Amino acid sequence: MTTKEISIEKSLDILGLKPSSKRVLLAITEHGTSAVADLASLLSMPKSSVYDSLDELSQKGLVTEYSSERGKSFGISEKEQLARIHSEKIDELQSAHSSLISFIQNHSKVDAVGRPKIKFYSGVQGIKQAFRDMPWDKKNEEGYLMWPLQDMLDTLGEEFLKWHAAPRFKNNIYLNVIQKHGDMIIQKEKLKYDWLKSDYEGNLNRIRYAKKGVDWQMSYWIYGDKCLFASGGIEKFAFAVASKEFCQMMRLMWQEMWNGAEELKS
Repeated sequence: MTTKEISIEKSLDILGLKPSSKRVLLAITEHGTSAVADLASLLSMPKSSVYDSLDELSQKGLVTEYSSERGKSFGISEKEQLARIHSEKIDELQSAHSSLISFIQNHSKVDAVGRPKIKFYSGVQGIKQAFRDMPWDKKNEEGYLMWPLQDMLDTLGEEFLKWHAAPRFKNNIYLNVIQKHGDMIIQKEKLKYDWLKSDYEGNLNRIRYAKKGVDWQMSYWIYGDKCLFASGGIEKFAFAVASKEFCQMMRLMWQEMWNGAEELKS
C-alpha cells in the first residue's frame, strides 16, 4: 500500500466507515457514477452488501443517488458537501477531545504519595525540546539555575534563548543564577545579546559568579517541583526530573554554591 493509499485509509477511518463501505466509496471514486449491479460485479460483493454500504455512505452524505430510465446509480457528492462533512467531523472530534481532557483533569485521583518522573532527551534538538517541555508557569515565581552561560549559548544559540526567555519576561518570573567566573564578560556586554535586552536593568535576574577556576558544562534549572539538566559540553543530552523531594535536595546544593559565589564587579 502506497503512502497516499495509507493516508486515504486513515481519513476514511476517521469517518468511521465499515470496510465494505470504504471499498464501495473508493470504487465509485475511481470509476465514477455506478449502478449497484456494476459495483457488485466490480467488487465481487453481493448486491445486498453493496446496498448496505451505499445506505451508510448516503447517510453520511458521501454519495448521492441518481435516478434515470436505466434505474438507480450512485456518485460522489459535491465538493462543498464533502467539505462540510469533514468540517463537522473535525468539530465533533475537537469537542470530544475537550470533554475528555476536562473529565480527566476534574476526576483524576490524586495519589497520596507523588510519583516522580524522569524523561531523557538526546542531541541538541532533544535539549531544545526539553526546555520546551518545561514552560514558564505563573504559579512558580522564581527559578534557580546553575548556568554555564557561554556553553549553553554555544549549544542552544541566541535565537532559541531569546524565544525561551520571552514568556518569562512577560510573566515577570525571577531567576537566581550561578554562572561561571568567565561569563562575567557576557553580562557586562549584555546589549550585544537580544535575549538579554528585554531585562536590561536586571530586574528579573539575580546573578552571582562561581569562584575563578570552578568549571562545569552541565546546567541545571530548578523550577517548582521540576529540575532540568542539560549538557552544554560535548555529550549533548538532557533529562528532566519531576520530584518535589529531588528538587528540595538540589535546591540545598544550589544554595551552598550560591553562598560561596560573588556578584558582578563593576
